[in-house]
Amino acid sequence: MNTSDRSVQSGYPLSALFVLLAACAVVSALLSPVAHAVVARTLTLGQVAAASIIGAILVGLLGGVIGLYHYRPLRGVGWGVLCGGIIGTFVGPIMLAPAEAIGPLVTMSIGGSIVLLITGTAFGFGIKA
Repeated sequence: MNTSDRSVQSGYPLSALFVLLAACAVVSALLSPVAHAVVARTLTLGQVAAASIIGAILVGLLGGVIGLYHYRPLRGVGWGVLCGGIIGTFVGPIMLAPAEAIGPLVTMSIGGSIVLLITGTAFGFGIKA
């Protein structure tokens, strides 16, 4: 196929938006027990903020260590710290969820992961090479 016959593709496919939206739904579902605990005054906003900061630092460090194994270590560490920090900001407060919410949280995280895998796979097979 001639390169001049190919259409120029830029940006991300629309399917990536659906996967991102599904990921946001999973994260918000996982944060709901913590939000309920804050509303019920079992947790304070200070505790949630502290857990968020600690989560960002710890997961950011983990992301940096994982980034060391990238073929460009300096770039890998930078992106690992950035992505890990963002993920840790949301994961930290989940650790404060009440004990009775652990079962539903595990179920939601496994179910959400399955939904993300199926959605990503279905859209991945639909992309034309």
